[in-house]
Amino acid sequence: MGGSEMQEYLYHYTNLETLKLILQNKTFRLSSLNGMDDLEEGDTEDFNKMGRFIYISSWTSNPNESLLLWNYSKGNEGVRLRMKSNIFKTVNIDETINIHGINVPVTGEFNPGIIELMQSKCVSFMPYKAELCRVTYTDLDRLLKPTVYRQCGCGSFGIETKDLGVFKRTEWEDQKEWRYRLSSFPFSILEQVTWFNNQDQRSLLTAIKSREDLGYIDLPLSDDAFDDIEILCSSKMSQEAREELSKVLNQYAPNATVRNSGMRIRV
Repeated sequence: MGGSEMQEYLYHYTNLETLKLILQNKTFRLSSLNGMDDLEEGDTEDFNKMGRFIYISSWTSNPNESLLLWNYSKGNEGVRLRMKSNIFKTVNIDETINIHGINVPVTGEFNPGIIELMQSKCVSFMPYKAELCRVTYTDLDRLLKPTVYRQCGCGSFGIETKDLGVFKRTEWEDQKEWRYRLSSFPFSILEQVTWFNNQDQRSLLTAIKSREDLGYIDLPLSDDAFDDIEILCSSKMSQEAREELSKVLNQYAPNATVRNSGMRIRV
């Protein structure tokens, strides 16, 4: 997916209030592609905004400060996080789990909470965990707006979403973006089994076209996610905010390193 030679560290721009929630809840939020600033995100040739069922968290591999990315901190209390890649907690599951009345054998590596979402919502995930990928920048429309419906033999079909959330136009190339990406479909295991058994292609395609996304998904971070976190404070950050940051770090991430931005920006 978009080339993924592993980076040791990645960087995420946000604000103090969001950082406090990350530290307190020890979760990170993945948001639907439908809410990205690039309005082309999630477009398909045949299913409109099918990408709304792809959830991502945006990071960059660029260790140098970016005025463009500082704008994502939305205010004077911005911070840039440096964290080791693959920050999310995973568990290995090999058991039979009841999902919407069906006993489903599940085997593999999962983000905690994924099974519970599948049990409580009309949603399915494949794979069962967020995967890290590097964004590829291109101007090819077939990659930016792919065709996702595939007609197979014997009247069967498939929906292919592997390219959604992986490609962006070259105008965005300065972001050097990496993403944690979680792919879903807007129907339950029970619906999927029922529709396929009855060869009810129409109901499944209608669900994909008409159902809403979850908006966001909060995933638990690994136990050591904060062990060597580095926080870069915006040059616009007030002394009061710096004291508030110090207080919350003492409580939740005492080993964190805090640095000040090298950018001199008029407040």
